[in-house]
Amino acid sequence: MNLRWSTRKRLLAITIAPLVAMCLTLVWTNYQSRQDEVRAELAERGRLLARVLADSSERAIAAGHYEDLQRTIRDVLQSDTAIWQVALFDARRRPLLRVQGRAPGGPETRYYEAAVLKRLIWVRTPAGGNGTGMSVETVGYLQVRMAPAALLQKQARRFQLELLWASLGLLLCGAAAFRLSQGFDTSLQQSMQALRDADAEKRRLLRRVNTAVEEERRSIALEIHDELNAVLVAARLEAQRIAALARGVEPQATGLDIARRAQTVTQLTLGLYNSGRALVRRLRTEVLDMLGLQGAVEEMVRQFDTSHSDCTFDCRVVGDFSGIGPETAITAYRVVQEALANIVKHARASHASVLLERQGASLRIEVCDDGIGFHAASRQDGIGVAGMRERVHALEGSFTIASNGDGGGTRIVIALPLAG
Repeated sequence: MNLRWSTRKRLLAITIAPLVAMCLTLVWTNYQSRQDEVRAELAERGRLLARVLADSSERAIAAGHYEDLQRTIRDVLQSDTAIWQVALFDARRRPLLRVQGRAPGGPETRYYEAAVLKRLIWVRTPAGGNGTGMSVETVGYLQVRMAPAALLQKQARRFQLELLWASLGLLLCGAAAFRLSQGFDTSLQQSMQALRDADAEKRRLLRRVNTAVEEERRSIALEIHDELNAVLVAARLEAQRIAALARGVEPQATGLDIARRAQTVTQLTLGLYNSGRALVRRLRTEVLDMLGLQGAVEEMVRQFDTSHSDCTFDCRVVGDFSGIGPETAITAYRVVQEALANIVKHARASHASVLLERQGASLRIEVCDDGIGFHAASRQDGIGVAGMRERVHALEGSFTIASNGDGGGTRIVIALPLAG
């Protein structure tokens, strides 16, 4: 299942997750420390109690009367609910006395033991020599078993209180994080919306600029066609008339020279006229109106193939291109035109191909060549590539250019959305 979290949820997760982890770590550490405290306290009390009761058991073992010792042990058990059992053994570890406490739960696996010692102090008589001494003999063992339940319950109550305060603190931190993320998310959404608005405005400006450029191209093309070409036609006709009049000029050599120069002027004006017509065809996109996008691109590729003998150009068209809007058609035409011009200028290619394909609601353009290519690390987009990218970006399309830089050529792939 693919979870798509909003920015706010991600901010909350980033903020709260470390707090929860830290809180759980502190809680677990505190719990373990409470357990260690219970074990340490039981060990200290067990050893002390075994030592004290062992010192009190010497006379009972010696006399064989355990009633007083039993009462003393019961009094101790009544006052300390952590004692589970007290047992007395003789020197051979035979049981002499067992007193069960009222501690809840089961005992610890370990027990605390102290030896019951019999101390004899002797004094030598004058006949035997002056002097005193003491002998120590182990006459029994006293064992104490502790039960941790009571202390654990006490620590559990303290731990629950601490856990409650930690939970309240975590809730307060979560509420603060929620509030902060709300404000930050609002600010972030506003910034993102501002960026989207700026990007949309940039696209609108690019489209307006491209429209203005196309209008300016049409205006320049009309001026070239209506004025410059008309003047060139008139100049050619005048040069032809001068050449005709030169036949009657005497001497004949002068007439021939005038006719030859008039013919040169005629050829020059004809060349300029043809160049002007070619420039008008490049500036004006009327070929799109006459042939449509498919025919215009095919005618352009044919002209490039005819005019450049060192490189062959071919075109492949897939799909139906009727109904494509004029803005998309002009962008596609100009992009292909610029891509082919760059191949001629820079690629040193022997073959180039153009693929024009309609894929559902998008127009796909692919221009490939087998030229020298470029390395991506050292590539710097020129004005032509930047212009293509901006044209495509203005229509919310995608533009990619790739090359391996080792003679593998260059591949440009463009996708333009089509209006539904």
